Order: sequence, then C-alpha cells, then structure tokens
Amino acid sequence: MTGFDFVFALFSLVLGLAVAEVLGGFASVMKLHASARAGRARDVRVGWLVPMLAALVVLNQLSFWMMAYSVRETLPFGYLTLFAVLVVVGAYYLFSVLVFPDDPADWPDFDLYYDQHNRLILGGILAINLASAVVVNVWAPKLTAVQLAARQGMAGTIGALGVFAALLLMLALIFVKNRRLNIVLLAMLIVATVGGAAMVAASGL
Repeated sequence: MTGFDFVFALFSLVLGLAVAEVLGGFASVMKLHASARAGRARDVRVGWLVPMLAALVVLNQLSFWMMAYSVRETLPFGYLTLFAVLVVVGAYYLFSVLVFPDDPADWPDFDLYYDQHNRLILGGILAINLASAVVVNVWAPKLTAVQLAARQGMAGTIGALGVFAALLLMLALIFVKNRRLNIVLLAMLIVATVGGAAMVAASGL
C-alpha cells in the first residue's frame, strides 16, 4: 500500500460524506413532498436555485476528486499532506451541510434560504478551487513528460479554459442578487464544470 493510498483513504472518506450530505438533502425534500401529498405535512416551494446549487456542489466535488487523482504520483505521505487534505475536504463537507436547510419544513420557500446562504457556500467553494489550483501548479513541475504533453495539448487547453470560466462564473454568482440571473449563471456554471472536467479527463491528467 503506497503513501497515496493512505492519503486517498482519508480523502475518499470525508469527501464521500460531503457528497452524501447533499444527496441526503435531496432525499429530505422528496420525503417532505410525499408527506405533503398525503396531507401529513405542508408543502414547500423548492424552486430551482437550491437544487441547482446542490448539483453544482456535487459536480465540483467530483471534479476535485479527479484533480486529486491526477496528482497521485506526486502526493507525498506525511502529516502535512494529511492535514491539508483534511482541511480541504473538511471544508467541502461543512459547505455541503449548508446547501439544504436542516429541516426543509421550516423554509416554505427555498429561494429565501438560497438568498441567505448562497454567498457563504459559493465563496467557500471558490476558495477551495483557488487553493487547489495553487497546489496543482506547485506540483506541475513534478508531473511526468506524458502528463505535461497532454496538458499542453488541445484537450488540456480547453479543459483549463473551462475551469477558468467556471471560476469567473462562480465569482459573478457571489455578487449577483437577481434570482433569475442566478439561475442562468448556475446553469452556465454547471455546464462549464462538467465541460472542464470532461476535457481535463480527456487530456489524460
């Protein structure tokens, strides 16, 4: 078992819990709607904003998972590495907990919940992405010749542009307050995240 395997075990555990938190939020909403249809609870207006934010968070976590795997050969095993991994994926977990309200029944309109929490969540995810970009660039000189060639190819370039576009869109979302514009930006960000991750994967990194 390599040092990477030990580090990735912690990484996978905590990030898996973060993904489970978001999926659990979707499940809670579905249960609440089922209870409302049966007349056992009042229905809530979920809207588009919170589910799209939840989808974005999960997709971003998957992209981060791919990025971590791409630098697996340069990841040293040690206390500092474990601490850095715990800080990053621990932050993902904390922000994932905030995506959905603890008790959906307390929020008859999820758009209001989004208005109060989206900047904290998006700001945190943006900070994680920026920190990850710095780490990858620090490790870039240690990548193999094949990986560097792939990164410099067309797929790697398009993937990098997709990631850069996603960061800009996320930054815009933090400041935009109009809900309809938020929906548009979230949709663009989801597409940019998926597209960037797909192209980076195609580049072989």
